[in-house]
Amino acid sequence: MTLLLGTTNQAKISDYKRFLMHANLELVTLMDLGFSVEPLEIGQTFEENALQKARFYAERTEYPTLADDGGFEVDFLDGRPGVESNRWLGPSATDEDKINKILELLEGVPEMQRTARLRFVATVYFPVEKESMNVSGKIEGIVPEKPSDKRVTGFPYRPILFLPKYGKCLVDLDEAEAEELKYRQKACKELLLKLEPYLNE
Repeated sequence: MTLLLGTTNQAKISDYKRFLMHANLELVTLMDLGFSVEPLEIGQTFEENALQKARFYAERTEYPTLADDGGFEVDFLDGRPGVESNRWLGPSATDEDKINKILELLEGVPEMQRTARLRFVATVYFPVEKESMNVSGKIEGIVPEKPSDKRVTGFPYRPILFLPKYGKCLVDLDEAEAEELKYRQKACKELLLKLEPYLNE
C-alpha cells in the first residue's frame, strides 16, 4: 500500500517515516509528487481540518492520504489558539511571536488557571472507498511564566508546555521521558493496527 503524507512540515514527515514502518507500507510525500497546492483550513475542529486536508490531497493524487491537524489549547483563553495555532497571528508570525503572545495574554494569571495541552488528530482518507479513519493524542500541562530556552523549529508550543510530572517543559524532556509521551508515535501504532486490513490485501 502506498500512503501519501499530506504535509510539508519536515518535522512531521520525519516522525511519520520513523513511526509508520511496515513491510507492506510505502510512504510518499507531496514533494515526491511535485504537488505544491495547499487546501484552505476552514474546519471548526481538528477533526474537520484533518479530514479536509486528507481528502483534498487524496482526491487530487488518487493516493490514500494521511493528514493531521493539531494545536495548542489554553483553558484560560477558552481553548485558543486551538485550530488556529499555526495562523492566529498571521502568515508572517514566527515561532517566537507565538510563544511571546501566549505569555503576554497569560501575564499575571495564577498557575492553577494556566492549564493547557497539545492535541492532534491524524486522518487517513481513501479516495476510492471514500472512507476515512482517524486517531488522536494529547499531552496535558501548564503554561510556565517563562519559556524554555530550547526551540524546535515547526513546534512552537513545546517550550511553553510545562509538565509537572517531569518538572520541565516538553521540549526539555530527555530521550527516556520523551519516549513515554510520544503521542504521535502512540497514535501511529494505533493507526497501523487500523490499516492492517489494507496492508494485507
